Amino acid sequence: MRGARSEGLSRRHRFTVHGAFGNIFRNSRKLRTDHVVLHVSPGRPGMSRFGIAIARRLMPSAVQRNRVKRALREAFRRHPVKLTGVDVVASLRKRPDPGAERAMVAEVIALLDRAREPH
Repeated sequence: MRGARSEGLSRRHRFTVHGAFGNIFRNSRKLRTDHVVLHVSPGRPGMSRFGIAIARRLMPSAVQRNRVKRALREAFRRHPVKLTGVDVVASLRKRPDPGAERAMVAEVIALLDRAREPH
């Protein structure tokens, strides 16, 4: 099996089983900002996984939800936390303002920096 590219986001960096977020939501450390909550729990050493949970009631438009998901995945893909061995699920706390996508991504990057630190 080929190793994951350092800049890529292979299957090993994603949650592939339906319902895998449940355990992380219940047993995780939560890092919060105004728009986003990151649920962080220990994972396999050297390989982090990233998931995104966006409620349809917060973003009714599938186009908007997918745009936010792509931006958050890209932030995780380029971040060093990807190699630290934590499981991370990002969820929205409130409906983002139109055009606030960059600010939300900046918040997630700051939270990913904090997720690397041991609690």
